[in-house]
Amino acid sequence: MDGKTKERVFKVFKKVTGREINRLDFDEDLKSQLTLDSIQLVELFAALEKELEIELPLNMMTLKTGKAFMQMLEEQLNQEKV
Repeated sequence: MDGKTKERVFKVFKKVTGREINRLDFDEDLKSQLTLDSIQLVELFAALEKELEIELPLNMMTLKTGKAFMQMLEEQLNQEKV
């Protein structure tokens, strides 16, 4: 994922959660670090889909770590390019 796209993703995370994502440990449980409830998680996904103009698979909501989330997001972005 290029730096510009990553910046857009982090901006969406901050807008929805109010927290700086770059201060999080991407090897730990992302949802608990951000203290997201289920509604906020849906809002986050909707905001990411709108910002990136893609459709994210629902199974991304079950990913635990930030690293796994970002990896799957990058895979989805690459698929959209094809």
